[in-house]
Amino acid sequence: MDYLEYLNEDQHARQRPARRILLDRSDPLNQFDEITFRDRFRMHKENALEIITLLEPRLSSLSQRGRPVSNQLQVLITLRFLACGIFHRETGDLCGVSEPTVCRIVHKVSSAICELRSLYIKFPDAAGQANYKVQFYEYGHFPGVIGCIDGCHVPIKCPSTPDAEEYRNRKNCFSINVQGVCTPNLEFSNIVARWKGATHDSRIFLNSSLCAQFESGQHSGLLLGDSGYGQSNYLFTPHLNPTTAEQQRYNRAHIRTRGMIERMFGVWKTRFQCLRNTIRFKPRRCCKVIIATAVLHNYLKQHGCPDLPMEDQDDADVPMVAEAANDQRGLAHRAAFTVQHFSI
Repeated sequence: MDYLEYLNEDQHARQRPARRILLDRSDPLNQFDEITFRDRFRMHKENALEIITLLEPRLSSLSQRGRPVSNQLQVLITLRFLACGIFHRETGDLCGVSEPTVCRIVHKVSSAICELRSLYIKFPDAAGQANYKVQFYEYGHFPGVIGCIDGCHVPIKCPSTPDAEEYRNRKNCFSINVQGVCTPNLEFSNIVARWKGATHDSRIFLNSSLCAQFESGQHSGLLLGDSGYGQSNYLFTPHLNPTTAEQQRYNRAHIRTRGMIERMFGVWKTRFQCLRNTIRFKPRRCCKVIIATAVLHNYLKQHGCPDLPMEDQDDADVPMVAEAANDQRGLAHRAAFTVQHFSI
């Protein structure tokens, strides 16, 4: 064997090292496996892809210069923020974009999600109300209920405006007071997210379009609220000092049924951790983020995404005494309702 043959044989004998495959760090769908993705985005990859497809017609790249951020990455950046509520710098480091770009993307995508509100947050029609009455009754044995209503505070940073103190709630924190109405499926059938933290729950409801709809007789059913709301002929509150067996049975059924909205808020905040942390936007942008999470919550519930294990909930909010006096006709209606449905 001459020298050249020896060299060739030696080269063939040595194994070529395996080619290194570099992951695209700007694409979390490829970067993470299914379990890791679910832990970071609080949903499955399949759900994220569906949301990307849903939002793509409403989005475009922020800029065509340099390396524009793809629509897919814009949605994933926003979902990451909503799921974790981390600082934009950490989100940017994860996806390879700058902190100001993350801020613009979150605002833009949240606005696009809010445009889908009417498609995914709907108050039930006549057929839906009849179905809800059956489901609520099976759960809590309270007849005629089509929704449970309550307020929920979402913390925000102190606004740099003259009315900042109006955002301070009873727990001495700055917040948006969100009014939600839940379905038996733990979805939002109505949401109002524009009132300052110091605003009374009853005031929010009395100034809402939902209240006007009930007043005009558009809905044939009952809402259940805590003692922070005024009793009326369509919004039923518990007896503050039950003295009879009927009133006690009424209160027990009321508490069981109305507990659904507390569960819904818990599921909602567990999936979207930004609602537990302080949202560091201006109040108007905070409201858009809140609405966007409610839309996504309903979307995921309607498309079979399983709920995450419940985490420790916030401290229970003590119901406020109703700001407006109870409607005397409403009190009489509740008394007759109690005798009719909760007597043995």
